[in-house]
Amino acid sequence: MKKATNVRRKSTGAALMIALLAAVVVMMAATLLISLTRRMVDSHLDRLNNAQISLSESSAADGLSLLLSQRGPGAANGDLHFDLAGVSTEFSLVETGTAGVRNGFFPLDNVFSAVVVPAGSHLVTLQGTGDSSVQVTFFSGDTFNPTTQFTIETDMRPVAGTPFVFHGEEAVIAVFEGAGITYLACFTSDGIQAGTVVDSDIYRSGSMISAGEAPDGSPLLIVTGGSNLGAVFNCETGEFSHVGSPGGTCPVFLSDGTMFGSVQQSFPSFGGAHIEDVFGGDFNNDGIADMAFATRFSLSVYSGATHEIIKAGPGGSLVSWGSVEGRTGLCGMWKMPSGDIRWLRLAYDGFTDFNPDMVYELGWQGRFTGRGNTLTGVIDGSAVIASSTGYILELLTGDVFTGNADGGEIDFFRIADNGVEACFNPVNGDGIQMTFSTQNSYRGKTTPGETYIYSIYESEGRLSVYHTLEGLGR
Repeated sequence: MKKATNVRRKSTGAALMIALLAAVVVMMAATLLISLTRRMVDSHLDRLNNAQISLSESSAADGLSLLLSQRGPGAANGDLHFDLAGVSTEFSLVETGTAGVRNGFFPLDNVFSAVVVPAGSHLVTLQGTGDSSVQVTFFSGDTFNPTTQFTIETDMRPVAGTPFVFHGEEAVIAVFEGAGITYLACFTSDGIQAGTVVDSDIYRSGSMISAGEAPDGSPLLIVTGGSNLGAVFNCETGEFSHVGSPGGTCPVFLSDGTMFGSVQQSFPSFGGAHIEDVFGGDFNNDGIADMAFATRFSLSVYSGATHEIIKAGPGGSLVSWGSVEGRTGLCGMWKMPSGDIRWLRLAYDGFTDFNPDMVYELGWQGRFTGRGNTLTGVIDGSAVIASSTGYILELLTGDVFTGNADGGEIDFFRIADNGVEACFNPVNGDGIQMTFSTQNSYRGKTTPGETYIYSIYESEGRLSVYHTLEGLGR
């Protein structure tokens, strides 16, 4: 009898121990769940708070633009304090100076045979000399003078070129055609680094090209007709592989040198509109480069962080698109079949409708870019800069194209009768420049904000003001 009693006591003790352990596990799980929930709620609240701060600060920056346009630079001596939607934004003057739209001119002997490639801090030109050779010139984006010049002995003519970074140096891959063959040449300011003959029909008018490096350091060139299928060529060996990407995109080298697309995965041919524009940027503000693709009907974004593709295609024709840092971010304007205009911008959970400022509705054609309340792009065939305060300036007229030839922001170019006209970093403006730092107080917490650069113009008896962002504070 005692033995049976001892067994029951042991069984009861074991059951109590198991129940106790189970209770501990449940309590730990509940504690972890509560902690996780609290972190998720706090994270969500932080995002909401940051979004409200960003919106209020942006509106306050517009308010300061209006104040400066009414009172001039002397307004900076007063109390620059704005209270909007519970957020208190204070501006502090950091420095003043002058700002100017910097224009330049790059002379060419034969513009009709020239290929012009903005390549980082240089403008690279290739032009036939008429004596079985092509002259390659690296112009400085600062002085507009040639820094390097050499000649390629060939009967072929240059038809296209694209910039990239080759072994840490600014470089160009150029496409030459002639005598029924195509030649690809990779060169830096030190001369030709690699070259190869490939099939004669790889490049056609309207083809899109981009360059990068293979894992072994060989220069590579992607050629596509604007669809999601193309070919990637090794400029040392002449070998090529078919490359594809998801529908609504095209194979391309990203800004960090990696290739978007795959030579191993098979993609069905995308029967929609061809890609008209490809450009990079950090569109979701996560610090990782993304890529945007525009067709006649859609605007798609490839996330460098998640590798997801987010697409907007509301059913109309995509008329203009671009990214405005510190304001709308990536956005586009569609003309719907009904004739209505619809604007969409990239948000946390995809593209969403928004009502744009008047500066967005000036008739932009193709891609625009900007910061703060200032946009630059093409209107009626001319490169212009405009701000929400009513300032507008025509930069270049005619057949303009964009690139970067001075290591700064986007530049505009136009081929003239005897050379290339350039307008550098137009968002830097022309006039008085004032730099302000900001801090925001919201719900008992004060945090640093963005740094804003204001350019003040005097035109036709009145002041016009626009502002841009110097850097991201959050």
